[in-house]
Amino acid sequence: MELSKHILAKCGGLRKVVAAISDYLYRRNKFGMKNINENFMEMLETNVEFDCLRGLFSWMQSYFEDCKDSLKPCIFYLPIFHTNHNIRRRRLLRRWIAEGYSRETSSGTAEENGERLFSELVDLSIIQQPSRKSMCQVNGFFHEYIMSLPMEDNLFFSPEGHCSLNSQVVGQHLTIRNSWDRDINVFESIDFSSLRSLTVFGEWRPFFISTNINMRLVRVLDLEDTSNVTDDDLKDIGKLLPRLKFLSLRGRRGITHLPKSLSCLRQLQTLDVRHTSITALPQAIIKLQKLQYIRAGTSKQPWNEGGRVTSLPTLDDDRTSTQAEEDGASTRSSQEPAAAAAPTQTEEGDGTSSSQPAGPAAVCTSTPSRRRPHTLVSSWFSRLCCTTRQLNSRGVEVPAGIGKLRALHTLGVVNVSGVGGKAIVMELKTLSQLRRLGLCGINRENLKELCSAISGHSHLEYLSVEVDKDKEQGLFCCFDGTISPPPKKLKSLKLYGYAHTLPDSWMKQLDNLERLDLEITIFKQQDIDVLDELPRGKALRRLCVKPIQEGELQLATKGDAYHFLLRELEIDCTSKLQVTFLPGKWLTHSVKVLKVHCSSGSSMRLSGLEHLRHLKEVWLKGSLGDQLKQGLQHQLSKHLNKPALKLVKS
Repeated sequence: MELSKHILAKCGGLRKVVAAISDYLYRRNKFGMKNINENFMEMLETNVEFDCLRGLFSWMQSYFEDCKDSLKPCIFYLPIFHTNHNIRRRRLLRRWIAEGYSRETSSGTAEENGERLFSELVDLSIIQQPSRKSMCQVNGFFHEYIMSLPMEDNLFFSPEGHCSLNSQVVGQHLTIRNSWDRDINVFESIDFSSLRSLTVFGEWRPFFISTNINMRLVRVLDLEDTSNVTDDDLKDIGKLLPRLKFLSLRGRRGITHLPKSLSCLRQLQTLDVRHTSITALPQAIIKLQKLQYIRAGTSKQPWNEGGRVTSLPTLDDDRTSTQAEEDGASTRSSQEPAAAAAPTQTEEGDGTSSSQPAGPAAVCTSTPSRRRPHTLVSSWFSRLCCTTRQLNSRGVEVPAGIGKLRALHTLGVVNVSGVGGKAIVMELKTLSQLRRLGLCGINRENLKELCSAISGHSHLEYLSVEVDKDKEQGLFCCFDGTISPPPKKLKSLKLYGYAHTLPDSWMKQLDNLERLDLEITIFKQQDIDVLDELPRGKALRRLCVKPIQEGELQLATKGDAYHFLLRELEIDCTSKLQVTFLPGKWLTHSVKVLKVHCSSGSSMRLSGLEHLRHLKEVWLKGSLGDQLKQGLQHQLSKHLNKPALKLVKS
């Protein structure tokens, strides 16, 4: 079965190739399948039983001969990644830029031109994009065809198995795959004098980069798919690879800091240390004046990270409600405190996952009533602040002087909550070329400085901000009318954490917004109405509301339902809450996924789910009472779409 999957992947979805191989294998046994897998392209081109494909290969040859000169190097670069390997689009583009395949011109930046080249390869089906646009794969058939071309054409080499190279020149691009046996004698016999890129899949060995190997012309070092690489392996990287332009250590948890020799990499343009154990960038980074792209820290983890997902039947299923409870629903009294603290799994620097609060801290059943003045509402959170972790662990600290890196257009995630954080925020004002910016540790003390620093950034299109609660008083960060206007070209805004609301004046100026991912703390019904001010309401794709007062919340606005295209709604409950969905309102128009999290000591009732006409899934997590689950089962059993009900258990 695995062998047939490999062969099918190499066919690249070309029906004519699939049909020809099927006919061939129909007349052969398993030996024939193994033979064609190991000699795929050679057999298709030379075996008389595949004469039906001669026209295809003639077209392939003429196509590559007539292909635009700007596309050819990008095409021959693709075999670095094996068939069916998911490649981040941004990773591929930044590598092209480092190799000089995509350059800045009068018509666009290097990244914009790279995006155009990428789109052309997608249109030609050489690159295939799954549902996630940030990922791609190389078409299996094109991959095999390029790999079969003579060395002088593709300039690419990948050792296999127990090969003996005998001082062979590897060309410009070396890929070390899992299948190679990592023979040090073989490796040291290779002539690396022309090598431009080194990509490692699988286990890392220290001799890959050492004083015994001359790789001084290497521009790209990509270790995103390797394992066991440590700080010691990179300590001399600046001396051994002085011309490096691209360095990716993404996902390598064994990396805890960048070496001092980093300051020698004066040509470095791309530094990707995302999802490593690095918590701070060194002062030496300020010397790298050509840096354009810095990615660090971690990303928000999936809502169900760290939990076991079970499906609950609706009440009209064969099993009863009682059986459903036995399958995976626990009552509020049986919940452990850790499981009920509304955790969002966030990857920590040491490679483990730790629970982070996704909303206000859990409150007990003796929560003050909603008649209490709003100014005092957050005071009862202060005693719980010490038991919750701040969200700013997602980012890394950067040194003073970061504003000197004037070529930066991508920066994040930067933690500005510590000492000197406000000064770092103010330095952002000098980074006028920024297009993408990610920050965490924003709070009541540095919010205005942030808005002022980025307000005039005419190139900024993507902004991600994670807001902290006041450490002493537990107060929420409020975007009031005194903050500076947003950047004019902002296309994507992600606001996470403990933000209270956005001002009307700010919302009205987001004319170019295409995507909005919003988490807001709700004090009163009117806090939701501000969303009506969005000039492009269809940008709102995900909304997480965190009501902190007892009472009823109607998730609706006064605007036209078709003004919004909200797909995902999350409710983070920390009190006694009644949530009602009304007919004909904007939420009912487009919500497909509803996620509910109840903290320990809270209780919640949902009504009006039948008005969410496009609803497909309901997810539950946290301290869940039987009444809530049974009520949802009953409502969903009557829903026209029969949405799935899923429970995330810690």
